[in-house]
Amino acid sequence: MTFSKGKILALALVGSLGLALLVAAQFGTGYNTPSDMVAIRVGAGPAEAKKVKGCIPSNDRQWFWQTNDDYHYFPTSEREWDATGQTGSDTGRMKSITLDNVEMLIPVTVRFTLKTDCDDLKDFYTRYARRYGVEFAKDGSYNAEWITLLRKLIGDPTDQTLDRIVQGYNWRDVWKNPATKVEIEKKLNESLQSSTSLLDQTAKGSFFDGISVLVGTPDPKNQELKDAVAREQAAVSDAQSKEAEARARAAQANAELAVSRAEAAKQRAAIDGYPSVDAYLKAQCIAKGCNPYQPTYLYGGTPQ
Repeated sequence: MTFSKGKILALALVGSLGLALLVAAQFGTGYNTPSDMVAIRVGAGPAEAKKVKGCIPSNDRQWFWQTNDDYHYFPTSEREWDATGQTGSDTGRMKSITLDNVEMLIPVTVRFTLKTDCDDLKDFYTRYARRYGVEFAKDGSYNAEWITLLRKLIGDPTDQTLDRIVQGYNWRDVWKNPATKVEIEKKLNESLQSSTSLLDQTAKGSFFDGISVLVGTPDPKNQELKDAVAREQAAVSDAQSKEAEARARAAQANAELAVSRAEAAKQRAAIDGYPSVDAYLKAQCIAKGCNPYQPTYLYGGTPQ
C-alpha cells in the first residue's frame, strides 16, 4: 500500500495531536466552569506554594500545559440553611427562651447567595473554605464540611439573633398569635440584613447576599404546657356552653312568663266587661250550657 505525501502529512498531524492530548492528560490540567458555578484557581505544582492565583467566571473553559493547578468550585445560585428539623433539613429547630422563661422550638430557614466577585471569593476561600475543607462538585453537590461551615457562619448567628428577639414576648403569643410570628420574622430579617448583623460580626466580613428568613410555627418544648392550654380551652368551652344553655333557659322562662301575663291581662279585660266577677262567672256558665239561676227554697222563712 502506498500513501501520497499529503496523506502522510495528515496522518502525522493526527498522530501529533493524539500525542499532545495524551501528554496533556498526563502533565497538564484545566477547568470548565458550569453556568451556575465559579472557581478559585490555586497553585498546586510540586515546587510552588498553594497560593490563590485568581478566579474563574461561569461558563469558562481553558486548558493549561505543564501545570498542576487546583480548581475549587463555588455556587452562584441561591443556597439555604434549613433549621426546620424535617427530613433532609440541615439541623433541628432553633431553641429560644421567651420573656416568661419558656423554651420554644422554632423552625427557621435562611436563604442566601455567596458573594462570588473575585476579591470576596478569594477572601472567603482563604479564611474559611480552605480551612474547613469545603468542596463543591461541578453539579453543585457539596461535602459535609460545607454544612459545618454554614452552621458556624449562618446557623449560630441566626440562632443568637432569634434568641434576643423572642426574649421580648410571652410564650403564648409566640406560639399562637399570628401577629407576633409575623413581627418576629420581620425583626429577624431586618437584623440579619443589617450591616452590623451577627452574620457579619461572626465572619468578620460580609460574604453573603440576598439574606431572607422564613419562620415556621413555634412550639413549646414542654408538652405539658400545651396539654394545660388544651384543658383550659376545654374548660372555657364547657363554661361557655353552660352559660349559653342557662341564657336559653332564662329566655324560655321569660317568654313563658310573658305569655302568662298576656293571658292574665286578657282575662282581666274580659272580666272588666261585666258589672262584677259574679256576673262574669254566670255568663261563662250560661255559655257552657249550665243554669246559674237555680230555684230558691224557703223553709221556715229561711232560704235553703
